Amino acid sequence: MTLVARFRALPDPSLSAIEGTHEAVFVGPAVLRAAAPRAIALGGMPRWYGKRFAASGAPDVLEGVNLLRAPGGGFEAKLSMRAAVAPSWLDGRPALVVSYVDAPPPWRWVRDEFRSLDETTLLGLTFVASPRLRALAQPFTLERREIGSSFGS
Repeated sequence: MTLVARFRALPDPSLSAIEGTHEAVFVGPAVLRAAAPRAIALGGMPRWYGKRFAASGAPDVLEGVNLLRAPGGGFEAKLSMRAAVAPSWLDGRPALVVSYVDAPPPWRWVRDEFRSLDETTLLGLTFVASPRLRALAQPFTLERREIGSSFGS
């Protein structure tokens, strides 16, 4: 079963599944696993580690940041995000949809969608907001991690 087919088969998610800190793991074909970190670095996020989400002022939205490994150790927060349950661009079913808030290019055109594989792992698809490029969704996982609070700004 392909990762996209697996995503389609997963149950509808709850917003709480993405709350907390998650390490990104690239999955899928080797060429994509090799290219993804380079592409993310070119987009302004070198040393990308993953994502952190926490409650916001709105009941159905989480606020988030991407986490970068800091050169001296620890992590730094970059590129704000919001997560909410919304229809998937893939199949119209509910997904945890992550959008980038006031982001520079290329991130303002990116949308991540997640469904839970298990209690600690989310299967994600990254989409580009272009009708031609939506079919090229790139898979990755987020794995829940406790990393402490060693953050810069």
